[in-house]
Amino acid sequence: MLLLQIPAFSGNYQEEPSSKKIIGTWYADLNRNTKWVFSQDGKVYNYDKDIFKVMYRYTISNSCQNYSDATTEYLTLMDKDGDQYCFRINGINKNKNGVLSLTKMDDMKPLVFVNNLNVVVSPFNQ
Repeated sequence: MLLLQIPAFSGNYQEEPSSKKIIGTWYADLNRNTKWVFSQDGKVYNYDKDIFKVMYRYTISNSCQNYSDATTEYLTLMDKDGDQYCFRINGINKNKNGVLSLTKMDDMKPLVFVNNLNVVVSPFNQ
């Protein structure tokens, strides 16, 4: 009888896609004066101390340059000259932690952003 009272969950739960989760303002964790603002129209605007620096077009997919993996998402930034910059997405606001975790693929350096200036980043919430 008790089992009948537990609500059934369907397998239809879909996590919000990365292309939606990334929309908004992200501040570089190590330098909160640097921010990237992702728009819904596929553009990201880079600011330093609220001064506009550069705009890139961005895409999120399972491949970027020479990297391809069906289970990995990559963020590709393209500048006005057509140069591409490739980042592996490690996590976008996992468990609502306010953290965007990337790895820059050309040098494998981690990049961490927060969606709120009050977010404190620890190794456990990246």
